[in-house]
Amino acid sequence: MKTAIAAALVVMLAGTAIAQPDAAPAPEADEPEAAPAALDPIAKYFNVLEGMKLVDVESGNLESLRRELGVAERLLRDGAFLAAATALYTIVKSPRYTAFVDFVEYQNAEYDLAVALARAGAYGAALDALETVLRRGPAAPYWGPAHRRAVDIALETRDHAGVLARVETVKTSDPIPPSAAGERAYLRGRAAYDAGKYAAAEGELVTISKQSRMYSSAVYLRGVIRARRGEYKASAEAMCEIAGTPDSDKLTFVVDDRYFTIKDLARLGLGRLAHEQGEYDDAYYHYFQIPDDSSYLPDALFEASWSMYQKRELATSRDLVKEFLREFPASPLWPEASLLAGYVELADCKFTDSQRWYDDLVARLQPIVETIDKVRKDRDQRDLLFAEALTRYREVKHSGKPRATAAAKTPIDEVLALLRLDPKFLRLHDAVTGMHELARTAPSVVRAWQSLGVQVGETRVAAVSTSKTFEQEQLADANAVLEDLRRLEAQIAEARLELARGRRDGTLPADAATEEARRLDALAERTRTARTAATTAADRAAAAVGDRAAPTIRPLLQADLGEARRLDKAANRLAAELETAGDKLAQDAIERLYEDTRRVLDKAKLGKIDAVIGQKRKLDIEVQDLAAGRFPAELLGRMWNASMIGDDEEFWPWEGEFWADEYEGWR
Repeated sequence: MKTAIAAALVVMLAGTAIAQPDAAPAPEADEPEAAPAALDPIAKYFNVLEGMKLVDVESGNLESLRRELGVAERLLRDGAFLAAATALYTIVKSPRYTAFVDFVEYQNAEYDLAVALARAGAYGAALDALETVLRRGPAAPYWGPAHRRAVDIALETRDHAGVLARVETVKTSDPIPPSAAGERAYLRGRAAYDAGKYAAAEGELVTISKQSRMYSSAVYLRGVIRARRGEYKASAEAMCEIAGTPDSDKLTFVVDDRYFTIKDLARLGLGRLAHEQGEYDDAYYHYFQIPDDSSYLPDALFEASWSMYQKRELATSRDLVKEFLREFPASPLWPEASLLAGYVELADCKFTDSQRWYDDLVARLQPIVETIDKVRKDRDQRDLLFAEALTRYREVKHSGKPRATAAAKTPIDEVLALLRLDPKFLRLHDAVTGMHELARTAPSVVRAWQSLGVQVGETRVAAVSTSKTFEQEQLADANAVLEDLRRLEAQIAEARLELARGRRDGTLPADAATEEARRLDALAERTRTARTAATTAADRAAAAVGDRAAPTIRPLLQADLGEARRLDKAANRLAAELETAGDKLAQDAIERLYEDTRRVLDKAKLGKIDAVIGQKRKLDIEVQDLAAGRFPAELLGRMWNASMIGDDEEFWPWEGEFWADEYEGWR
């Protein structure tokens, strides 16, 4: 990512400078101006271009700084993060603004650069930019926002220990503020928790004050740690500290947008702790503290019905599970809820109703289990399923609306409703998407570097030739062939998904599908072979182009052109490796779903047997009672009336008036 930005940046600057007819001659090959060792790659280019008179140091002033910063911030607001980063690099790395490093506008540009890089997904480069801001010390105006941004990157990437190490290596003479100390303590606690060192993690988390935005997260994590150690009472105390804090409390607002999610999780955790200890009334209370607009409401409603079932409050449990199935028919918990509904009727000796629940559950779940079984054995079907699941997930996430509650129509829709995407899989899929994007843009980065080689390929700027050399034409042809082959590989992958969809939906005959699969396999193999050869040819052509650059800038160009070629190949290789790892996670997820769904199906079949046995046992008891002269309570009134009339008589209810004394001594 940073290589692409550097290429675009340097080409833009070089092109602008070369367009000036009065540019001064560049130094000869034996008079290069050495770049300072401490400079990063982009700053080195600026240093060399300044020595070649392609950057005018005197052109930078406060007015131009403000103007260029305004342009970059507009790009940042519009979501053009790479373009914004390129524009900001021209400020913070250019020698034009060396005299303005202590101005707030310059420091603003430093912070905005980190934001743009982070939003573009270049987290490593963003942390580099944030370290520059942090070195200014806590008294600097953007130190606090930069520290928070670094912590957010750690939370987003789950690299708690790595980001913390980078932040702590930046030493300052002034003490850091309590808010930043709390953020660092939270990262240390998370790193220890991830490593299974619960005592060390809690030792860090207890040091976080209420003035820190991570306070609620720290308290919740302390509760989780105590629950893992079996300390339920202490865990409940931590959860209650979150759940019991009023939203109007002034400290409530020293939080970020994670606060209310954590509060719902704390309430859910309190319900589970109470349920685990058999305190079902308390569990019921905590579950119903979760608001109606919470994403955890289905979990709370389902678990509350289980608590009432465990307490043998069968009527309440029946009402709750029916409400759950009515309000959330597409929830991943609906099979368990339907199973619970059968358990409730079975426990209430309503064997016919229980059998009806189990019959309906088996009829609905059997085709779902069969569909999952097919998907878990077929890579193409699995890829298609998870592609559709990710599409649905993204739609819900970007729209901000809750998932539709309508019941699914087909077995595939049912499977998609049951499938819960693991956060690890989502992060890995984001990485795969990023690598594919990098692989698509890598050839353009190579072209950008070779364009720079053309623009500064002469020792005299005014004598730049606009015609292509033989080496440049060879490289252009090799890159074009390589890009065509990669596009073909992407089209083959899309064709596989469409083929899998046709086989799944039954719109494509089996024999035609098999033949098409063979053709795609053969085409993919030939494409891979051709791509390997094209990559080798492109590498040779790129090296030849780099050799024609001006001596002053040639070492930098050759190194970065080689790095761009290496990244081009590595991006495609890493994308394939990430796809393999993603498929492994997908395989694990579909296997778990298969086992869980089949377990519910088996329990439903066993429950049906229990209902039939219960019905038979009930009939046996009634027969035994009749044989002993005892009648079931529900038959007493009907049998009494029937015994008072003859076969040729009709019974009319008495419509007269009874007196109390008439019943004295009756029976």
